[in-house]
Amino acid sequence: MTDNTQNERFLRVDDVIKLTGLSRSTIYDKARIGKFPEAVNLGGNAKAWLESEVRNWMNERIQQRNNKTK
Repeated sequence: MTDNTQNERFLRVDDVIKLTGLSRSTIYDKARIGKFPEAVNLGGNAKAWLESEVRNWMNERIQQRNNKTK
């Protein structure tokens, strides 16, 4: 196991909602069209997102905003 994997954490949809402020349907819609990280299948109907990917997505939005204001 690599160091990145050891520090990785899964976020369930309710955690992603709290972290991003997005609604459940927006998360799934954006993921479906490739504008949000894809969920990992945990088995059965259980899905989760990698925390690092969600945080990277958030940081990209912040960078886009900051680059527009320069």
